[in-house]
Amino acid sequence: MLRLDRFREGRRLTVDLSQIDLREDVIYDEQNIQILDRKVKTLRNKVIPSVLVKWQHHRDEELMWELESYMRECFPYLF
Repeated sequence: MLRLDRFREGRRLTVDLSQIDLREDVIYDEQNIQILDRKVKTLRNKVIPSVLVKWQHHRDEELMWELESYMRECFPYLF
């Protein structure tokens, strides 16, 4: 999932990619730490339950709504 940070006026960041050493054997494993809220979206013939998730290593304002079925499958310990 692509996440874009808000544009901040006057903020510039330049990174020289040739000086970054990337290792092929490293992965980024993100874990959620808390479910904060639940909601159910009702369409004509379908009900979609969602949960509001706080992810580890993210600011508080970066909460994400995720499908409850996905969260139950991948993170059953939270339920």
